[in-house]
Amino acid sequence: MKRLALLLLLGLFAIGASSLPVRAADKDALPPGVELPIRVRVAFRVLNVLQVAEVAGQARLYVEVTQRWSDPRLRYDAVAAGFGRTDRVGGDADAYLASIWTPGLTVDNQIGNPESRTVAISTYANGDVVLIERYEGNFRFRMNMDAFPFDTQDLTLSFSLPRYAKQDALLIATEADRQLSGIDDRLSVVDWSAVRLRFANEEAMGWNARSYSRLNATVTMTRLSERYLLRIFIPIIAVLAVSIFVMWSPGMSEKDKGGLIFSSLLALAALSFTFESSFPGSISLNSPVAQIISLGYLYLVLVLMIEATLSVGRGDPQARCHVFCVEARRQVRWALPAIMTIVCLGVAVRAIPA
Repeated sequence: MKRLALLLLLGLFAIGASSLPVRAADKDALPPGVELPIRVRVAFRVLNVLQVAEVAGQARLYVEVTQRWSDPRLRYDAVAAGFGRTDRVGGDADAYLASIWTPGLTVDNQIGNPESRTVAISTYANGDVVLIERYEGNFRFRMNMDAFPFDTQDLTLSFSLPRYAKQDALLIATEADRQLSGIDDRLSVVDWSAVRLRFANEEAMGWNARSYSRLNATVTMTRLSERYLLRIFIPIIAVLAVSIFVMWSPGMSEKDKGGLIFSSLLALAALSFTFESSFPGSISLNSPVAQIISLGYLYLVLVLMIEATLSVGRGDPQARCHVFCVEARRQVRWALPAIMTIVCLGVAVRAIPA
């Protein structure tokens, strides 16, 4: 009888212990009874793109990250409880998260702490856990301005589990998670448009030379280049068009031509400084705008040199090269603008992504 009573007490103690929350000593340990590596499913939504700083290589996003995993220690009797799912939001969710095991998901390229954070967690009777976090954050990205303003940028968020090697925990995005992921159609940045969101798994080496799981969520953004036509290309065309006036205007003295060309050079320099301050990186980097402005300097100087050279022979009808200079100027004054136009169009078209 004593042995039977002892067995009954042990059974009751085991049942009671199974209904208690995870002990503090065990909450950092991997869930028992789960096949390793533990699959942590991730869904990712971009709710808003608030700012894109190209030269700094940063962007501010409002995101929603959903994590799913299973922990047998959180199982309970749905019939006895009267419900199969327990939801917690806000402060209750944070307090509950502090008492259970979590994968410790981090974003490697996040700058600082998240802002405007809201959290919700749901636990199911079978031990499944769904954690949803919404927050604003600054993230660091690699950006290439070589095609500005026809560029497309990939904003990649790298999710990882720094506490567990890939043998213990693995980040995955299933087809169901991909369907829950996406990008909101209405974004705060007015000069950008979202194209697509894609996931990719890779390995990362840790401090102890162990491989860790990493899940990259890449948001592809394309710049609305048509909005830069009036702000960038029309002023450049207006400055370079002075060369046509110089070569085609009759009766203009060489001194006036030189004054117009040098004024155009100064205006082009002023435009380059204006563009660099308004669109950082448009001039300092190897962008089409920078190439066109650099070619513009060369083009204006070339126009001035050719006009000055041919004017000597054209001004003296008795000169041996008079006929040649007259015919050369007749051809050059349309050939030079045409060549410059074709070269600038080629520079712009080459930068347009395929």
